[in-house]
Amino acid sequence: MNEAAFQTLWGVLGGILTLNPDAFSALRSLPDVNVDTASLTIVLLAGLSQELAQAIILFVNRVQPLRFVVSLLLGAVLFVFGYIFWGLSVWAVGLVFLSPAIPLQTVADVLAFSYLPLVFSFFGAMPYLGVPILRLLAVWNLLAMVVGFSVLADLSARVAFGHVLGGWVVLITLQQTVGQPVANLGKWLFNKAAGVKIVRDQEAVKELIYGAFPELEQAPQAGALTQGAGAGSDLSLELGQGANALEGPVMRESKASAGPSYPPALDPAVYGPETHPPTDLAPRPKHRRVDRRLVQRLLQLLGLALLALLIVVSLDPLRNVLDNWYSQSDPLLAFVFDLFWISLVALAFGALLAPIEALGWWAGWYGDDIQTTEPSDVSLPDEPDSACNRYIVYLDGIGQTDQDYQPAVAHFLEELENSLPQDMQLIKGLMSYSVLNRALTQDRPLAFFWRLADQFKDWRLGGWLLSLLINVRNVLVVSVSADLRYGPIFNRGIAQQIYTTLLEEGYPVQGGIPITLIGYSGGGQIAMGVLPFLKRALRIPIEVVSLGGVISGNVRALEVEQLYHLVGKKDVVERLGPIFFPRRWPISKLSYWNRAKEKGRISFISLGPVGHQIPGGIMDPDAYLDDGRSNLQQTLDLTLDILNGDMRKLLEARRLNLEDPGTYYFYQAAAFNQISNYPLHQTVDSTLYRPIGEWVGRLILPAREKRRKLGGVLFEIHQAPLDFAHYVGQVVPLRWAHSPGVKDRLRRVIRDIHFSAETEYSYRQGLIHPIRLNHWRMVDPLESLAGARPLNDMVVKLSGSVQVWEQRLGENEPTEMGAIALHISQDPVQVSGRFYALVKFVGPVNNSLEDYRVVHYSRKTQDFTGPEDVVCLPEVVPDLNDTRAAVNQEIEHSPANPQGWYIYGAKDTSGRFVVQSLLPRSLLRLQPDQFITDARDGYHFIRQDAWHDLVKQKGTTRSVLISPHHTTPEAALADWREGDQALLVHVYGGIGGNKREPAAKGPVYFGHFAYGMATVVREPLADELIFDIVYRQVYTHNAFGIVAGRLHWSRYMGDRQWGFLGTRPVSDILIKLPAYTQPFDFDGHRRCALTGLINQLDVMTARYRTGDGTGGTFIGPANNCAQDSNQALYASVKRLEEAINRDQAYFRQWADEHPEQAQRFAQLLKLRRSIQRQLLPFGSARADWETSDRTLGSNIEDFPLKSLGRGLVSWRTMLPRKASDTVTKVFLDHGATLWVLRTNQVGGYDPDIEPISPLTL
Repeated sequence: MNEAAFQTLWGVLGGILTLNPDAFSALRSLPDVNVDTASLTIVLLAGLSQELAQAIILFVNRVQPLRFVVSLLLGAVLFVFGYIFWGLSVWAVGLVFLSPAIPLQTVADVLAFSYLPLVFSFFGAMPYLGVPILRLLAVWNLLAMVVGFSVLADLSARVAFGHVLGGWVVLITLQQTVGQPVANLGKWLFNKAAGVKIVRDQEAVKELIYGAFPELEQAPQAGALTQGAGAGSDLSLELGQGANALEGPVMRESKASAGPSYPPALDPAVYGPETHPPTDLAPRPKHRRVDRRLVQRLLQLLGLALLALLIVVSLDPLRNVLDNWYSQSDPLLAFVFDLFWISLVALAFGALLAPIEALGWWAGWYGDDIQTTEPSDVSLPDEPDSACNRYIVYLDGIGQTDQDYQPAVAHFLEELENSLPQDMQLIKGLMSYSVLNRALTQDRPLAFFWRLADQFKDWRLGGWLLSLLINVRNVLVVSVSADLRYGPIFNRGIAQQIYTTLLEEGYPVQGGIPITLIGYSGGGQIAMGVLPFLKRALRIPIEVVSLGGVISGNVRALEVEQLYHLVGKKDVVERLGPIFFPRRWPISKLSYWNRAKEKGRISFISLGPVGHQIPGGIMDPDAYLDDGRSNLQQTLDLTLDILNGDMRKLLEARRLNLEDPGTYYFYQAAAFNQISNYPLHQTVDSTLYRPIGEWVGRLILPAREKRRKLGGVLFEIHQAPLDFAHYVGQVVPLRWAHSPGVKDRLRRVIRDIHFSAETEYSYRQGLIHPIRLNHWRMVDPLESLAGARPLNDMVVKLSGSVQVWEQRLGENEPTEMGAIALHISQDPVQVSGRFYALVKFVGPVNNSLEDYRVVHYSRKTQDFTGPEDVVCLPEVVPDLNDTRAAVNQEIEHSPANPQGWYIYGAKDTSGRFVVQSLLPRSLLRLQPDQFITDARDGYHFIRQDAWHDLVKQKGTTRSVLISPHHTTPEAALADWREGDQALLVHVYGGIGGNKREPAAKGPVYFGHFAYGMATVVREPLADELIFDIVYRQVYTHNAFGIVAGRLHWSRYMGDRQWGFLGTRPVSDILIKLPAYTQPFDFDGHRRCALTGLINQLDVMTARYRTGDGTGGTFIGPANNCAQDSNQALYASVKRLEEAINRDQAYFRQWADEHPEQAQRFAQLLKLRRSIQRQLLPFGSARADWETSDRTLGSNIEDFPLKSLGRGLVSWRTMLPRKASDTVTKVFLDHGATLWVLRTNQVGGYDPDIEPISPLTL
């Protein structure tokens, strides 16, 4: 090729880049050999450039350096073959649709030269800007094709575009059909060159990054740590949700227990689960190590030089285009432009270099720089240090070069550390911008340059420029954290360094202690990037304090407990975030950032007239505000307010004002609904009235400042066992027992509570949310129960074992501490009243509808021949639909009255016994009205007859026993013994009639679903067996103040003000299947599937009370009473099989020694598979069911497609009645006995309402 031709060719290439049609015409005048050579060169360079832009795939798959280079070259060659097939496809389309057809040589030339913009694709490897650059180049490439075909094939632009599009369709079709063998051959060659099977699918890539790490549920041993920094450090993370772009959690239950961790290059994810690489890397001789490091350093410097040369050469055409303009301008302007050009080249160089450290760390490229340790090398505390209740991790701003902070930052941290409470610990010294925790000035190819920059950055002459270079370098690293491709790897690396440092500072390996991340400037982005990794690893609430943080909209802001964003009005650096990050723009409604703002996860706190950096910045100790404080002191005060929980006072301006008081507040206006109406000390005739429980009382939420000292809630004792009866009327602490099981459950549900925007709106509209807990830290289930309503009116019965601890109070101890403290291991049960009696109504006194004459039941005569009495049935307050939960009219004529009622209540201040709750005796006696022996007939009754013609059944109860294995009622009843337990499946219908409820005014009514447990107990007043029913209500926040949790029948159904006995049709199906409801004995350890379900429901109801930290739970297709109750059922049965898989040898031995129990257990496993098959008809579990994602505070607007998709995966549990039908049929098919209890607006007669059955399919 002669020189003139070469120059002409360069001119043609420049014209093609500018889409000049004459440039394509000039191709015809060039020698064919020049054109062909240029075509092949352009395609190869474009392919190589594309491979460089997509090299993250090789890094993710941990391809080693030499194979990395070979893979890039092979990728470029395969790109050429792709170009050939692409050309043939376009040519084939021309043969069919164009006349005359375009010559194959023309097609080849147009496609090749249109690839010219793709030669710059390697710029797509730049963080954050890379993806837009690649999209721009793709459009540029397409436009070049259209122009080329328009000129060389003499086509219009529209026809040329259609021609290219047609060729693309043909190519894709061939790739997916007859071209599969060729495509597979290319993949095989690439895998061989890379040395690993290259994973490109997005889900599989997420699995590579997130799926190979052990859970923290089983505390790792010391071997799970590595000491120091390096790629070999392995973070014991349960990586369910990563950061940034890899949306959609991917979590897996890891069977791996404690043991050595592997460097990423030796990770089992690469070698496979059966191959275990050695962990004791033998050190090489020292002289060889030095030689190798020297060679590596020289190669690194050579690589940097080549990268710089590549950038200069690539940008040279752009410089030549601008050369004619600025060379003719003023010399000073030309000099400024030269400086700008140098800066642009340096910026591109730094941007391409920025992600290399993180990618190389992940790929395991750092060889001997990795320090590995054996399990014995790191000593960890066996038990968590209870003295520390919160760890604070500081991540520095973009001016950081090493572990020594700038003077102002060091001053801030010193003051902060000195001011922290003794139970908080500050962690500092982390390199926020290095996954290796390595300073800029240490062990880097350009370390000498950064040492000079750090040494002279404070010089008055030119020091600002060196400081700027450091800032720009770290800003580029921040962009790596924000990048949709590199962010997950970089953020995981920084999270690993934080995790390791925490453990070295005494953080317990089992987690459980909350963390606050403080990020200054770029450290704010880093903090938000690492948050989901640490949160999943430690399973704790994490909050972030952003000090002028520049944060992208890609961060998973919905994961943060609360982000406190402190910003000065003069902070121009922080303002770059809302400008440069599109997902923070208001138009991006569904971005993580904007959804978090809407949900109240982000609190913006103004610092006043404060800038970003010194002078006048956030940390400036010499700049003063109008109140006399320095900028640094204000920042310190606000940070301490946040850490101490006092920020709630600063957010008081946003405090909720109740705009529309709801039903709960109207109910509370009635005297009989107020706690003060019932004296603490009461006496009743013990032969006629019995206490409803041993320990009964009122939960009282302590003042926030007394929480830490109290360690629980307060309990006002209303009833106590005989030995402790003298404590009735006293207020004592109620705490959780110190047992592993309790601690594990608490760890899963403790939340910081910050109301979301939707919760705030809901509260203003009258729904009852835990307003007193807003902005509280570490709220446990007792506190969420005590603070669930605005008033301290939660009356409960303590269940399970109650430990009474005597306390010795010092002189300065507060009286609230009490002489005793109660410790419990089970959630309290919500109840109504303090005493109960068994009576039959005779009639009103003097035509009063409140005072009723009753006759008590006599144990001697087994009839209602006992003493007469007068009780008070106050008129209840109607709801906003003017419907009363209970009416007294004609209650003495109710079909349930002949067998009597259990009345629950207490004496008021006048001494009258006020009936707060009613329970028809006929419903809960173990005497069925109907007996069904055929399973098919039984299911037909459940599905059809039980809900048929409800209006005619109004006011009645039904008790139907379905026992396919017995032929007589006597034999079936003999199976129900005192102490037996049964799973309860609850569904209620709607309120119709003249006062039809608003939810039932549509064509269908969905109803409500819940599980519960029924226990056969001997009731002492009648001396007979009855069912004692406690619901586990997974109930969303509502206007009535019904609180999710354990609710006794007397509270949930029978309460005359809040219950549903008198207004709704209700079905309670009791399921008794020994394999599920009876415990198994594993060498003295009793385990029961029903108990497992109850435990899961306790966790779910605790989450419902807090809304997973948002303060509100809302109904949606994926989260509602039926879906989430059955998520608990799924979790309980899933754990059974997991337990077997963990120790199969033990279970085989146990089965041999206990054949009867083994037979029941085999039946249980069959039941478990049937349950999963029916609840999840598509075969796979919902992702959030597998991972227990915290999605309760969200609604369908947050994740519309995901919510609908998840709902459809478990569609049989979307509708309450359909869920009930499905579950009961599964149990019935496996031989269960069912007892159906039906009520239809039972009690007094209300002519304005009628029962409505819930929808099923």
